[in-house]
Amino acid sequence: MKRKYMIVGLLLCMSFFGGTILAESLPSAGSSENGTESLQVPHKPKGTKTRLGAQTQGGRPAEKKVETTKPQTGKKGGEVRKAVKKQTFDPSSRYVAVKTNAVYWAGAIMNLSAEMQLHEHVSLELPFNWSLWDIEQEHGVRLVLFQPEARWWMKGVGKGHFVGVHAHVGAFNVKWKDDRFQSTERPVLGAGFTYGYSLPFSEHWGAEFLIGAGYANMKYNQYYNIDNGAQIGKKSYNYWGITRIGASLVYRF
Repeated sequence: MKRKYMIVGLLLCMSFFGGTILAESLPSAGSSENGTESLQVPHKPKGTKTRLGAQTQGGRPAEKKVETTKPQTGKKGGEVRKAVKKQTFDPSSRYVAVKTNAVYWAGAIMNLSAEMQLHEHVSLELPFNWSLWDIEQEHGVRLVLFQPEARWWMKGVGKGHFVGVHAHVGAFNVKWKDDRFQSTERPVLGAGFTYGYSLPFSEHWGAEFLIGAGYANMKYNQYYNIDNGAQIGKKSYNYWGITRIGASLVYRF
């Protein structure tokens, strides 16, 4: 009986030690003969190229270039708006000028006008015309006429084209052949529009050309054109047509 137990124990010991030696002699899965891990590379079919993520230069991995893009801004928020300096009116350098109209002088009507700048594009002209004598016995124009005008200049006061609105108030005594016409009761009243152009010659001298049209209402008496001539009639007249015309010599201060 004891012999049986000894034989069984001996067999168990041999089987234990033999399994241990066999396990140590066999290579483990996933390890090479040298004891290092072997990397499994998936099979690549022929004819295909392997794309490397990063190329090496001189043994060093190439640095990845990071592309930076500038943020695009919208038209409203991103555009740089140019600041336009707005010209302001300087009262110390305002345009002030005097002028005289050669066209009225040709009709023996003396005249003088003054103009002053009120704003960058706005001016006020104050022309005064008068004639106190007759040309001859049968022809004569005696008048006093005031025609204030507000003007808008396209490029600035005293430069180039302008448009204006004028009014007129005055009195007259006109001889023409056998008749004489004299304003009565109230002065001549009316208004009109003007277009003109200023042409500078130098810093102080220049010329101005204009033409205006509008309306005038006048009431007058008609007499025989003789000394103390009798009154023929009394009339009222509404005039539509040319109310201003000029070719003036201008002096700017």
